[in-house]
Amino acid sequence: MESTPKASTEYLEELRIQLRSQGFTVHCGESRDMDVEYGGSTLCRIDDCGNLGYFAEKIAGKEAILDRIRETVRSTRKYMTLIEQAPPLEAEGLGEGYKLLAEFNGTVLAGHMTEYGAQFITWDWTHNRKSLWQGHYYGAGGDGGGYQAAKQNFAVRSGLLPSSALFTPEQLTEVYRSIHETLDSEYPLTDERRKLLESAAGQIEDVVLDLDKRVDLSNRAELDASHSGGMELS
Repeated sequence: MESTPKASTEYLEELRIQLRSQGFTVHCGESRDMDVEYGGSTLCRIDDCGNLGYFAEKIAGKEAILDRIRETVRSTRKYMTLIEQAPPLEAEGLGEGYKLLAEFNGTVLAGHMTEYGAQFITWDWTHNRKSLWQGHYYGAGGDGGGYQAAKQNFAVRSGLLPSSALFTPEQLTEVYRSIHETLDSEYPLTDERRKLLESAAGQIEDVVLDLDKRVDLSNRAELDASHSGGMELS
């Protein structure tokens, strides 16, 4: 029986950075295993091959949090594999270590490893296609939306998608809240509509990695507005 190959050091370090940026506490052992803690309880362990195992007795009521960890493991592995396998991006004035992840219609999506984690950049080629300009930077360390935000920016800048086809994280947060307000209400729903709403909520959870934090902030802002009368006088 073949053993699972060990994950790269860069991938495991990036995974630690991403988990910590979402509020998880990560304890690393000498074997490179990671214990992921949330709310004072260790929920799961990620081994040096990138496999996730969890403590069943500790996740009761925290399944959604475990799903978020799983999605972070999956998405981080995906973009780190892309960076590792992508060809170098070469342009005048550009340093070493930049990888070409995608290119379309004169726009490029690049990946670059820094001491703070993976960084993603979209650029446009100049007319002679020798140099790049108008860089938009995402990451590192979970800042600026990271890979997901960079992909969306690339799609819009290159003309693959119109900007009106994409929702901001703020918009998705409010849609998510509205979905759950409908699901949790006593309003009668058909099974088909309930499944569609639950599916939409699941998709938003996959896209907005800090969704719990955004929902909490939105709830607090609404409560503050209600306590102050909900009106502002000019």
